[in-house]
Amino acid sequence: MDFQATTPMDPRVLDAMLPYQVNYYGNPHSRTHAYGWESETAMETARKQQVADLIGGDPREIIFTSGATESNNMAIKVPTHTVNMSRERTEVIVCI
Repeated sequence: MDFQATTPMDPRVLDAMLPYQVNYYGNPHSRTHAYGWESETAMETARKQQVADLIGGDPREIIFTSGATESNNMAIKVPTHTVNMSRERTEVIVCI
């Protein structure tokens, strides 16, 4: 079996995400209801207290995308634009 388009979910990930699949399934960009507020809080917590801390990064530079295609496009387009704008910063994390 190959995992080209999908992969089994790690049970730890399932445990962490289950509440958001069942109870807090709001769009994190919808700020007019509690479901959206809860999702936004969870995303910002992940950005600031988990991902940024794990990689020693700046939370303002952590970008969550909708999937592989969007991530791949950003990985190709953003560094090209950034290098053209400034030669000072050359590190780019493509995938973790």
